[in-house]
Amino acid sequence: MAAIARVRASLRVFGDSLEPEEVSSLLGHQPTRSHRKGDKTPNASGRASSTELTGVWILESGLSEKAEIEEHLEALFSAVSNDSDEWASLTSRFSASVLCSIFLDPDNEGFELSPRIAQSLADRGLVIAFDIDGGDTEA
Repeated sequence: MAAIARVRASLRVFGDSLEPEEVSSLLGHQPTRSHRKGDKTPNASGRASSTELTGVWILESGLSEKAEIEEHLEALFSAVSNDSDEWASLTSRFSASVLCSIFLDPDNEGFELSPRIAQSLADRGLVIAFDIDGGDTEA
C-alpha cells in the first residue's frame, strides 16, 4: 500500500465537566492544549474572546507529518497511561477519541491499521476518526 503524503494525529477528550488537570493526572501526561467549559479564549485576531462551549483536553503526537499513521498512534499510546481502570473512568464520563488528519497526494494512496493498533484503541474504549483531504488534483 502506498504511503500517505502527510499525517497528523491527536488524542482528544471532550466534556462539559472536564477538568484538564484531572485528565492529565489520569493519563499521566500534559496536553498540547486544553480548556474548561466557559473559559474565555482569544479569537484568531487575538483581540475579542469567545466562550468555550465544552471542556477540551488534546494531546498531539508531535511527530513529523511524514511519519506513518501507526507511528503517530504508537507515539500517542506510549505517552499516556494504559491502565484500563483509568481509561474506563475517563471514557464513562467524557467523549474520547483519536483524530487522524490525513493529507493525500493526487496519486493512489491508502492506509491500514494493524490488529495491535486496533486492540490498543479497543482496550482504551477509543473511537478513531479520520479527516481525509484528497489533495488538489489540478495542481
